[in-house]
Amino acid sequence: MAHSILPSDDTKRKNQDSHGNFSLLPTSKPYLLALCAHSYRDSQGRHYVDLLWYKDLAEHLKYREQLILACPCRQEEPVEGMICLDDDPEFAKKVQYVDLPALKSFAEALLKLPEIIGKYWQAVGQAEIVESCVAGWPIAPGWLITPMVLVRRKFYLIVVESSFWRLSPGVKISLIRRIRANFSELLNRWCLNKTDLAIFAQEEWRRTLLTNKKVKSAVIHCSWISQDNLISQKDAQALWQTKVSANIQELNLIFAGRLEEAKGIRVLLKAAEILNTKNVHVKLDILGDGSFLAECIEASQCIQGSVKINMLGTVPYGPQLFDLLREYHAIVLPSLTDEQMRIVYDAYSQSLPVLASKANGLRDCVQDGETGVFYDVNNPAALAETCTWALNNLNQLQEMGMNSLQVAKELTHQEMHRQRFKLLAEMLQSAS
Repeated sequence: MAHSILPSDDTKRKNQDSHGNFSLLPTSKPYLLALCAHSYRDSQGRHYVDLLWYKDLAEHLKYREQLILACPCRQEEPVEGMICLDDDPEFAKKVQYVDLPALKSFAEALLKLPEIIGKYWQAVGQAEIVESCVAGWPIAPGWLITPMVLVRRKFYLIVVESSFWRLSPGVKISLIRRIRANFSELLNRWCLNKTDLAIFAQEEWRRTLLTNKKVKSAVIHCSWISQDNLISQKDAQALWQTKVSANIQELNLIFAGRLEEAKGIRVLLKAAEILNTKNVHVKLDILGDGSFLAECIEASQCIQGSVKINMLGTVPYGPQLFDLLREYHAIVLPSLTDEQMRIVYDAYSQSLPVLASKANGLRDCVQDGETGVFYDVNNPAALAETCTWALNNLNQLQEMGMNSLQVAKELTHQEMHRQRFKLLAEMLQSAS
């Protein structure tokens, strides 16, 4: 972790505005951003990413003068809805691309390993600051980059936004999957303990993955929302007046996410059966796609009574999703995993409280009784009981919804990046 970044006093002054905020990191050399998300490159050599990733990269460029972007790249025409980075003047001016093979299996990763290592080695050599991640399949960028950073003595940052390698309670696990999870946990912990700065999306990840207390670390929750996504206080109050009116006899809930066992979809369907048996009136809309889609459709057809399940398919992230969220009393998140789910802040932005399982990632961004209500993980009866309570306490849901909107104002996507930048810039200056 040895490095030397020595910005001049003039550079330091240039990178601060009158409010003490930084505009650029105090280094003129390239910043290497090694990610596992895929980009596309068309026949003319132009690079494309999806809308959310474009939004995130645009924030990176606000405080990085030169960026080396290393990620898997599909050498094919982009799918519909992708954004061409080369059409943006900021990207054309600031970004250098390192196109890695888009791997489909661990066997292919082994075959392509020399090429990947060579490209990473060259990119690390060009950069002064290196950022990577430990969540990636089949080989996480951090596994290969960490030893290179140690040898080449670069300033090193890892951001942990996912822990998909970890096992979820209640999900059937194969022996190979268990071995892979344990191996990944050990290797990821080693990588993080070798960083100069580690940023986590939730406290549990920091507590369990970072055992080297000398490493500077922080917890900064992940969010996609922007200020212009936030519903106004006035509109939120008006909507809630309608949603808690005296003639409301039905709890209006939405589930939004992947229809997978780890997301708690099986728990949700079992809870719906319990509520239907107890004659509790609930309208449950399910938004998303995944391997449990057929099971959800079957449940929507079989559960006919006080509970009504509607399948909404999918909607793109953006105004259509936010407008949809406004219609409900709460979003229900029965997750079994440690993931810090960004949909929480999407819900908050529309003054929507959360009925959340006590999974680690949710416990970190939901305040029980303030912005949502907790129930035990992988417990359909507890979820059903929580839904019953919610129907009988709509006024409290309204209070939680208004509290949630205030929380959303404090953690937009831009604010998330501002916090990361402030932390990184302070460390770089302290190293001078």
